[in-house]
Amino acid sequence: MKKLIIKIGKVFMYFVGGILIIFLILAISLWIKSPGKAEPITDFNGETIAGSISTIEKIMLGGQEQYLIIRGKDATKPVMLFLHGGPGSPEYAFMKATNQTIENDFVMVYWEQRGAGKSYSKNIPVESMNLDQFISDTKELSEYLAKRFNQEKIYIMGHSWGSFLGILTAFQYPELFHAYFGIGQVCYQYKGEQISFEWVKEQAIKQNNKKAIKALSEITFPDSLAGVDKWQDYLMVERNYVTQFGGGVTHEMTGMWPVIKMVLDLKEYTFGEKMNFMPGSLFSLKYLWTDVINKNLFNDIDSMQVPVYIFQGKYDYQTPYSVAIDFYDQLKAPQKEFFTFENSAHSPVMEEVERFNAIVLEKTK
Repeated sequence: MKKLIIKIGKVFMYFVGGILIIFLILAISLWIKSPGKAEPITDFNGETIAGSISTIEKIMLGGQEQYLIIRGKDATKPVMLFLHGGPGSPEYAFMKATNQTIENDFVMVYWEQRGAGKSYSKNIPVESMNLDQFISDTKELSEYLAKRFNQEKIYIMGHSWGSFLGILTAFQYPELFHAYFGIGQVCYQYKGEQISFEWVKEQAIKQNNKKAIKALSEITFPDSLAGVDKWQDYLMVERNYVTQFGGGVTHEMTGMWPVIKMVLDLKEYTFGEKMNFMPGSLFSLKYLWTDVINKNLFNDIDSMQVPVYIFQGKYDYQTPYSVAIDFYDQLKAPQKEFFTFENSAHSPVMEEVERFNAIVLEKTK
C-alpha cells in the first residue's frame, strides 16, 4: 500500500509539473509576442510607407495619463477619432484583425479611454470615472488632435458605449466635428436590455436549448434602481446567450475566444497590459454602467448640429436595432442617414468591412 501511495504521488507530481511547464511555455510565448510597440505601416515589400503614421503615444487628459494608438497610410488625411465600446473595452485589437483598410483613408486615432486597456491603472481616482469626465476628456482630445494635425475639425466615430459617449460629446461641442458616425448606437439602454432579454428567451425556446431555457429562467431582469452588481450578475448570463444565438459582438461569433485571441496576439500591448485588459474592463463597467443604463437620449437629444450617420446590424441584440432606428427617426440634424447591415450583429465596422468603409468614405468627401 505504501509503495502504491508513493507511486500515485509521483504520478501526481509529474502531472502537476507537466501542467506548470506548459503554462510557463505559454507565458514565455505570450511575453515574446507582447513588445508593446507600434508596428509600421508597410507596402507589399515590407517597406515603411513614406508619409504614413503609426505611433503609440501617452498624453494627459483631464489630469490622467491616457494612451493613443494612431495609424494612417497618409498622415495628411482627415482625422477620425474612434471611441471604443464597453465601457472599458478598447477595440484596436479587433480593428487590426478585421478592418485595417480604413487606415488608407483616415488618420485613425484609437483612444484607450481612462481606466481601459493601456490606460488602466489602479491609481485612477474612482470619482473621475463618470460620464461628465469622459465627455470632457473627449473634448480635450478632439481639440488636441485638430491642433496637432493642423485640421480645423475632426470626425468622431463611436461604437456601442463609444456611440453613447460620442453623440453626447458631438451634441455639446458640435464646433469640433465635421460629422458623427455611430455604430451599434446606444440610445436608451434600459429599454434595449428589455428587448434583448425577451429575444434571447425566444431564441432559446425556438432552438429547444434546454440549458439556455433553464439558465435564463433563473435570472431576474434588474429593475431601474438596480446597482451595478446586480447588472453584472445578470449580464454574465444573458450576454453569453445573446452571443451564442448570433446577436452579440458579431453575428457569426458564438463565443468570446476569438475576441480574447485578438487581444493576446496584439503586439501593441505589453504582457502586463494584456493581463490588465479584463480588470480594466470590469473597473470601467463598475463605475460607468449606471450612467449608460439610466440615461435616455430620447429625452436628452432631439437635434444635432452636425451630420449624423448611424450604422446598425440587423441582428444586433446588444444595442437592439429597433431602439436605434426609433431614436434616429425622431432626431433632427443638418444631414442624417441610417444604414442597415443585413449580415451583421453589433459590429458592422468589423463584419461588413467593405460596405462600411465605402459609406464612411463617401460621407467624408
